Amino acid sequence: MRAEQPSEPKKPLDLVEEQKVMIDTTRTGGAYIPPHRLRAMQQQLTDKSSKEYQRITWEALKKSINGLINKVNTANIKQIIPDLFGENLIRGRGLFCRSIMKAQAASLPFTPVYAALVAVVNTKFPMIGELLLNRLIMQFRRAFKRNDKTTCLAVSSFIAHLSNQFVASEIVPLQILLLLLERPTDDSVEIAVGFIREVGAHLTEVEPKYTNAIFERFRAILHEGQIDKRVQYMIEVLFQ
Repeated sequence: MRAEQPSEPKKPLDLVEEQKVMIDTTRTGGAYIPPHRLRAMQQQLTDKSSKEYQRITWEALKKSINGLINKVNTANIKQIIPDLFGENLIRGRGLFCRSIMKAQAASLPFTPVYAALVAVVNTKFPMIGELLLNRLIMQFRRAFKRNDKTTCLAVSSFIAHLSNQFVASEIVPLQILLLLLERPTDDSVEIAVGFIREVGAHLTEVEPKYTNAIFERFRAILHEGQIDKRVQYMIEVLFQ
């Protein structure tokens, strides 16, 4: 029998070097890092101006914001908001917008909760509400051009509730409705009906004149009879 060769002693894990390898070998340095290892990396790094330290604090901020947004609901929103304000939302405003847009698209019934959360954040940091609204409008325009009905429904629902919470001006939902009803198709009218159901009461209070014009447009589309029977029925139910 061959004598077993002594195994080489394991080198101690250099967490700082590991982080450098991640940054060099991945396009964004966004490889998953377990929380305990992330904390160990933060403790080892002392130079706060280094690229590695900035990357690690960025990853920690992203995980924290994602975790808070993913667990918010009607029961715990009062507890989540102080925790959220404890994070560096100025630095992480893009992370906040991306996370809440992703969460809302995945859980449409929670849209009013996410809109309420944004409304509270907007009172302290209006630039975050503006950034989120700009991203939603850009996403809606891209989805509308691509005829992406699913995305249009999700984004329009979020914009409607942001308008209800006075984060978005009433001009935004009115312009969306005009765009959807300018050249009516089955899908665009269906999206418009769902949209007016969520934001119509608010628009009636703040802009009754223009809201009545929108309903007249719905009536004209119904009388033209060029859309599918199912969508015509949706308009009739809306008027009822």
